[in-house]
Amino acid sequence: MIKFIILFFLFTANLQSDEGDIVVRQTVDSKDYLFNKKSYCRDRISNENLSWYEDFNEETLSRKTWKYAVSNGFKDRGRYISGWGNGELQYYTKPSKKNKNTNTSNNLFIEDGLLKIQPTREGFSGFDYTSARIDTKSLKEFTYPSRITVCFKVPSGIGFWPAFWLMPNENILWPQGGEIDIMENRGRISNISSSALHFGKKFDDKSTLVGEVLIPRSVKFQDKFHSISLIWQKDSIEFFLDNEEEPYFKIDKSHPEFSKYNYPFNRNYYMIINVAVGGKYDDYMVDKNAFCINTECSNMKNPDNQRLLIDWIEYEKLE
Repeated sequence: MIKFIILFFLFTANLQSDEGDIVVRQTVDSKDYLFNKKSYCRDRISNENLSWYEDFNEETLSRKTWKYAVSNGFKDRGRYISGWGNGELQYYTKPSKKNKNTNTSNNLFIEDGLLKIQPTREGFSGFDYTSARIDTKSLKEFTYPSRITVCFKVPSGIGFWPAFWLMPNENILWPQGGEIDIMENRGRISNISSSALHFGKKFDDKSTLVGEVLIPRSVKFQDKFHSISLIWQKDSIEFFLDNEEEPYFKIDKSHPEFSKYNYPFNRNYYMIINVAVGGKYDDYMVDKNAFCINTECSNMKNPDNQRLLIDWIEYEKLE
């Protein structure tokens, strides 16, 4: 494979969000972006050198690896938390009888070698939107030292909230066990993707460190495939975009926030892929006209523009 030289940094900024999140934003440009390509994802690693991978070349979603989360929330210490604690509007669905053989659903399916998650504006169980969320809990776990890479394209429109992230495999109250968000995007912002680390003692006593990467609009995340890689070592975490040689976001145990809270990321995690609708991540904004109105997405010229597309995932153990 051809390797391209990445030119970095136009600027790095430290910001503080309204909610107290500590945000670092870095602009990344690349010689690779001068060429019009469908995908700028990092070069693939030979399968024999990987501990695990998904390339979605079959129409069936593996039951040995993935299971569905269903509903609009979760139980926490006997209480039901609706909207997944974020004011989200979607109801996550599961495979119907007609999709039982492929373990797919009206909101999640495999097509053209891509995993596709399609939020839909339709009434279901008292909610106005449906979507899908899958995870590997109790089926497949991930740990350090390792590299996890996802090659993806995100949906376009106000209210889409796609994410690819990790949660502790053990039963531990959030955020004591930490949360690693490898990729999150706001549907209304085409050229910024973010990664984040959540940790702390409890819901109202925690810290969030965020790394945002800004790219040229000519190669925006909604039009082209890009990859984000997590390099996960003992006591340190780095995030890389595409074939870059330098991380756009790096955190280790010496960060001042870990003088307030325990560093929780030296443990085993499971993987989650989902697309939420609305929620506080983008100030609860939603444009209902940006969403498909049925499974066929008959109201859109190009339905894939309203879907999260995952081309492949790689998990490589490092020494």
